[in-house]
Amino acid sequence: MFQSTQYPISDLYDWIKGGTLILQPEFQRGNTWQVSAQSFFIDTLLRDLPIPPIYIRLITNRETKTSYREVVDGQQRMSTIVKFIDGNLTLDRRSNEFAGKTYETLDEEDQARFLNYQIGVQQLYDADDDTVLDIFHRINAYGISLNRQELRHGKFQGGQYHGTFRWTVIRLAERWEILWTKYRVVTVRNRVRLQHHELVAQLLGVLLDGVTDGGQPKIDKLYERYDAEVPEDAEEQFDQVCTFIVEHFPDVLGTKLGSGPHFLMLFAAVAHALFGVPAGDMKGDYPDPPTRDPLALSDPTTAVQNLLLLADVFDMSVDEVPDRLKNFKVSIAGTTQRIRSRSVRFLKLYEALLPEPV
Repeated sequence: MFQSTQYPISDLYDWIKGGTLILQPEFQRGNTWQVSAQSFFIDTLLRDLPIPPIYIRLITNRETKTSYREVVDGQQRMSTIVKFIDGNLTLDRRSNEFAGKTYETLDEEDQARFLNYQIGVQQLYDADDDTVLDIFHRINAYGISLNRQELRHGKFQGGQYHGTFRWTVIRLAERWEILWTKYRVVTVRNRVRLQHHELVAQLLGVLLDGVTDGGQPKIDKLYERYDAEVPEDAEEQFDQVCTFIVEHFPDVLGTKLGSGPHFLMLFAAVAHALFGVPAGDMKGDYPDPPTRDPLALSDPTTAVQNLLLLADVFDMSVDEVPDRLKNFKVSIAGTTQRIRSRSVRFLKLYEALLPEPV
């Protein structure tokens, strides 16, 4: 029904001027922003700061084989952009060094950066008016602050940043859409807030840095550390791990082991079995990652049986859990972010990939 994507301002502006992107369909509000708000918004774009995504409906006429788009949410933002590019908005004093500027009086470098700013778009397909109205009212029912992943998505798209890690995350999230659409590793609701991108970033982090303590600051550091360059083999290894999981463990993906935080450790275990991962934070008070065993994943049938047993532990009472799996039960009962929990789950999931009952 919808797809997360992004377009540069230049593309959206061309569509609006060409009549293929309609700014004010019947369900939209009028342009009620004050000049000060418009100026602040343009200043935000000029500084390469993040903004919420806009929502667009794609309408296709099957008889004429033509299509056009309507803005479901974001009309005031897009109207402000058009007003500025057309020379009908002068930035006010709160824009500091941009105060008094119009688009035409900006430096060429600032103009180019403005036109290349990537705006996040949630594109709706084959949505009727009732559905669009419902979406529109739900979007505007409450003010929702940007989450950390949405902030990262905006922050690392240009300016002082290369955005290499960001674009790697975007490519892999799109390439492995089957994980979200078929197996629901991340739910539709969370995908709207880019939580699948956050998970992909953590999966890449396992390949690059090993199993580490979790949390938002750790993800921020991944974006910063690999902003200029991501090792060449990271994407290939990512594809290898996901391919193996989808081909051999589809039944496991339908269990709680297939949900975001637990999928992360399943991914880590398979990656270690295939080619090994760095030690990460598994040192000191925590056992080192096991030496990679060439027999791991040699018997996928036994591995599936072992993993399904571990998935059953989620729904067992403590008294029902076999003694050999009690530590695993404890590790899934609390936070999934800390290395104390992650290390136990990683080790047990890796053990499950060996050709003997877990």
